[in-house]
Amino acid sequence: MEYPGINMDIRFLNQHGTPGVSYYRLGSFPGLEGVESRMIFVREVAMMILMDRLTDKPNWDDKIFDETIVAKWRDEALSQPERELWNQILGDKADRVKMPSIQRIMTESAFDYCIAELKSKAEHFKKTGLIYTLNCDENNIIKSDTLVNSELREGLRAAFERLYQDQSGDPDYHPDANDKVQDLVHPSMYPFVYGKSKFFQEEIVGIEDAITKWAGKGEVSNPPITDRPNPDEPEWLYPYVSEACWSKNYQWLPANLAFNEDGTVRFTSYINNLHPNKYPEIYRVIEKLIDVSIPAWESVVDSRAAHKDGPVKPVYQTRFAFPESPGYYEDNSPVWEKFDADRLAAYEAEHGHIPYPNDLDDIMHYWEDPNDDEEISLLGEREKPGHRLLRVKWRAVRDAVFPEPFSFVPLEYKVQHRFIDKFKDTGLQVIVKMATIELTPEKPDFPAGGWHIEGQFNEQIVATALYYVDSENITPSSLSFRMRTDREQGPLQDPAGQDCWRPYEQLYGTPLGTGEGGTTVQNFGSVETREGRLLAFPNVFHHRVSPFRLEDPTKPGHRRFIALWLVDPHQRIISTANVPPQRLDWWTESAFGGTGSKMSRGHMPSEIFQVLLEQSKDLANYLKPPQKLLDGLQNRLPRELMDMVREYSVIPDGIMTSEIAKVHRLSLMFERSAFRKAAEDDWNDSINDYSFCEH
Repeated sequence: MEYPGINMDIRFLNQHGTPGVSYYRLGSFPGLEGVESRMIFVREVAMMILMDRLTDKPNWDDKIFDETIVAKWRDEALSQPERELWNQILGDKADRVKMPSIQRIMTESAFDYCIAELKSKAEHFKKTGLIYTLNCDENNIIKSDTLVNSELREGLRAAFERLYQDQSGDPDYHPDANDKVQDLVHPSMYPFVYGKSKFFQEEIVGIEDAITKWAGKGEVSNPPITDRPNPDEPEWLYPYVSEACWSKNYQWLPANLAFNEDGTVRFTSYINNLHPNKYPEIYRVIEKLIDVSIPAWESVVDSRAAHKDGPVKPVYQTRFAFPESPGYYEDNSPVWEKFDADRLAAYEAEHGHIPYPNDLDDIMHYWEDPNDDEEISLLGEREKPGHRLLRVKWRAVRDAVFPEPFSFVPLEYKVQHRFIDKFKDTGLQVIVKMATIELTPEKPDFPAGGWHIEGQFNEQIVATALYYVDSENITPSSLSFRMRTDREQGPLQDPAGQDCWRPYEQLYGTPLGTGEGGTTVQNFGSVETREGRLLAFPNVFHHRVSPFRLEDPTKPGHRRFIALWLVDPHQRIISTANVPPQRLDWWTESAFGGTGSKMSRGHMPSEIFQVLLEQSKDLANYLKPPQKLLDGLQNRLPRELMDMVREYSVIPDGIMTSEIAKVHRLSLMFERSAFRKAAEDDWNDSINDYSFCEH
């Protein structure tokens, strides 16, 4: 078996072939296949957000066919103020692009399209329990409030409660979270450490015997292989992707799963930081959660909305036509609304003075060439001198003509390849995280998270499944999504004359001119993260959690969730099947038969046992050896020999104390912060902004 960093370049990333067939997409850097979204009309994003909100309503899949209820929804959608919607879609660009003054973002035809699309989604939901939301082209997000039944939900709640209680004496608070986030199971603790962790080339470490048979055994791994491969070979990633994408020190450890004959899965190696012998029932309940997550994962890594009566190979759904070319005369562009003297007068009457350049020479220079014989007036005739100022005023008032969507064509949602068919022999690899956010009257608020994708490229995470197990006394929260776009936008930019692309700024909700801060970011909207919801999305979405707080600030509250990260099944990485458990507390409990009154040093010489206790406060605190045992320790070796023994570690190689594991965790987090900063800097670097005036 070949593993990146072990016997092949750590920077190997399978990008050869067709996304969704030969590999699954991941990451957000240029040069990676399929990680950029097209630019999406503001109106289309508004439609995506509306459909998400409607599918949050109880029994939406029945109500969508009730004309009386739909009529009420229509009235609400077409009458609500849209400034908040505009701000949500544009984000930090909202104050740099003029919001339409007359046109509504949501129109009758746009609303009708949403209802028609939701009827197709309702049919799919009734069959599968899956709701496609904020979906555009191959970029899908799945939500479901019904996939996890009450029995599984209660099993997950019991699992969280047991872990929370078992760890109450020594809770593991996530660093830099102000003691609000308790990690119950987290992959950053006891990760694979290149050059230090022990491992086996073969996948031989299981579950029940993981500690007793394998802990402390194996070969120490070498530093990772970092020879840059031949860049001419297409299966290797091109060298301009940031080196910060990979860690040369750490990798999260997934657990391996195999498919059963009935299509369900079972763990074949232990979950890192979830005791394999102590919590077998928690292993079973996580397996069941993965079972219900697989259809959602399949839908986000390899699915498209396609016409029901279309070709066998599905094509992407298209809601809008490509925008009309603005032409080379800005004032006569069909993408701008036509001059309306009454609207201009009404606007001046309501808003007063319309700002414009004070100097007529500036007006002439900025807006026109006065010697151009082909000059065309916005009034449809050769311009008279008195109309020149009128034209400048109209430019400050006019809106782009927002296109209306196509007529809806019935859709179905198709997954091209099922995991069990494609990966029956190799199975899956999944990284598990379980956490609880605990708020108190003294610490009542949880801040917004940072934008990020999951993991570094070492983990090759292609999809996330989040399940929100339990929320108590917490205000609603959501997860926001965005993707990057192509800076060039040739099909839009090439047909446009100098400055004639200006109406596109309103249509797409972004500045497009050089130096105007038009970052290549496409916002998709947000999805509520309510209790009982399963949420799945591909790892090409930047995402972040919104802030939330205690609903009743006089009482404590919590939010508990489990994250499942799917490793690309096309490429195996080092897992817990290769790396024996590294936790000192697990090893000591196994070696000494228990803790407290249950423990025994067996045949271990008293001198070695004493040095073992001296070398690790963790071990002494965890074992809690009874005083009778400590009193019975007899040192038969001379002091000089005991001092020589103390110079060597009696803890097996490959076993970490919690102090050492926490040092590694901080180092790993520092690396990942650098990775996130590299990605954020790349997104925000002005060199990557849109630059439509450069022809």
